[in-house]
Amino acid sequence: MAFWKRIKASLVKWLPLKKDKHENLEFEQEESEKNSPEHISKQVKDQAKDTPLSNPTLLLTQEDEPLPYKIISRYEDSKYWGWVERIRGKQELLKPEKFILQVEQKDEEIIRFFESAQPPSYDVLLHCLPASKPSKENPILLVHGAGHNANQAWCQSFNEEDGLLQTLSSAGKEVYAVTFAHPHGDNWMQAVQLSNVIKRIKEQTNKQKITVIAHSKGGIPAWIYLSDLTNSFGAPYEGEVETYIMLGTPNKGLDFPFRHVSPNWSVLEMDISAPIACDSLLHYGIYINTTNYTLYKDGGAFPGSAQLLYRWDDKYPVQQQAKTIYDGGQNIILHSRGIDAAIREGGCLIEKLLSSPIHKTISVHVLAGNNPYINGFAIENDVENDGLLFVDSVLYTEGIAPFANQVKRKDVLPLNHLELLYEDDAHQWILDGL
Repeated sequence: MAFWKRIKASLVKWLPLKKDKHENLEFEQEESEKNSPEHISKQVKDQAKDTPLSNPTLLLTQEDEPLPYKIISRYEDSKYWGWVERIRGKQELLKPEKFILQVEQKDEEIIRFFESAQPPSYDVLLHCLPASKPSKENPILLVHGAGHNANQAWCQSFNEEDGLLQTLSSAGKEVYAVTFAHPHGDNWMQAVQLSNVIKRIKEQTNKQKITVIAHSKGGIPAWIYLSDLTNSFGAPYEGEVETYIMLGTPNKGLDFPFRHVSPNWSVLEMDISAPIACDSLLHYGIYINTTNYTLYKDGGAFPGSAQLLYRWDDKYPVQQQAKTIYDGGQNIILHSRGIDAAIREGGCLIEKLLSSPIHKTISVHVLAGNNPYINGFAIENDVENDGLLFVDSVLYTEGIAPFANQVKRKDVLPLNHLELLYEDDAHQWILDGL
């Protein structure tokens, strides 16, 4: 029990505990069919079509306009932003994705703007805080990572730490941010939506260039778009980005879910919005099916997570107790299909990206953290990391930006994965690159 007390002490500020663990697990497994994309697709589309909007400001682009998106609504009563628009992408790739309770949108404002805690991924939010006075500088687009939205990532943390938005606004910047419909969504769909919001920003500002700042998983859809891999989905890269700033982005993937055993239990115990690698395990003396919580395709609620995976065991060997979960197999406490199976189900995306650089005209800045402690708890102590990602992965730019003089800065600060969002040193580092 000492282990769980340590876990709870470090994570209790983030997410609530379950009241009845096994009852919730069984309930969510029964609900999985109701939450499947096939079941919710028609329901969500009908709701979007028939439900009147609660906000008085309604902007609908004309169906015959040659735009790949339409504006569904604009809200001007945000706690942090000047306005927020709900945008609907028209590309065929975009569709609803599966939710479980842990990955639903939790922010009340975000839910109101989407009109759902489980919005379809053909919808996306574009947030804007205009500059205090007209500026000739490029507008900035912020791209959040897994489990986040624009408010939590850039405005204020759960611990009420000020985000980057306040720093940029105080410096006179015009700031935009995206909130993806699914916090752990498919990276290809999110890349297409980035194309849509960037075109909308150009439409709003009449400026041809923007700066993109991405955190964590948000760097993967950005990479997909900036390398023009979205062209075949009706979302070509059109040279809009001048500067790309990466904060703790997995530029050579990660193997965290398979490298460590204990997080599989802490995710279930703490109701954390994160995937696990075990599709069954021993939980409080009962062997349970945990497929719905996994990053495997038939789990379905973490479609973007398997796409981030990459094997690091050739450089950093896996500890003996984690070999079953990493390589796949059964032992007395868990079953895992192994990281290779998950990578295949994710379409080997990181491997594909490593041979797909972004456009050579984009200037790149990379910031990594090397503090492994998050809320006083560290899972990985043997390798330099930020609590989730190896520093080596973040700083690996040979795949994303291999051209001469393209990478302007690669730095490491003594921050963890979340502090890259909220700490003053990180904010100043970002300002120095603008």
